[in-house]
Amino acid sequence: MEYSGATKQEQHSVLVHYGLFVNVSIPGKSDPQRFYKPDAFDFRLKPDSAAVDKAVLLPSINDDFTGRAPDLGAYERDRPVPHYGPQPAPFDSQNLLGAPADR
Repeated sequence: MEYSGATKQEQHSVLVHYGLFVNVSIPGKSDPQRFYKPDAFDFRLKPDSAAVDKAVLLPSINDDFTGRAPDLGAYERDRPVPHYGPQPAPFDSQNLLGAPADR
């Protein structure tokens, strides 16, 4: 925060670290090419995190926040974690494998 006071820049910055998340560990410096399993990490914020309610409202982006303001980061506390990427196709019992319905 000395930087902010001296330069008047980054006035709204929030210092974050690995301990603010539910389950995130520091990558090992001894093995920088190690592969990690994404499912082993939980990037949701802990309730007492300094990043909770610290974001700016961006209409249609983060307007479904749960506290006084949106949370910093990808996930809003107390909301379901979003699924990114392809979604499974809806199951249609009348039209299996795209076959015409009259078969």
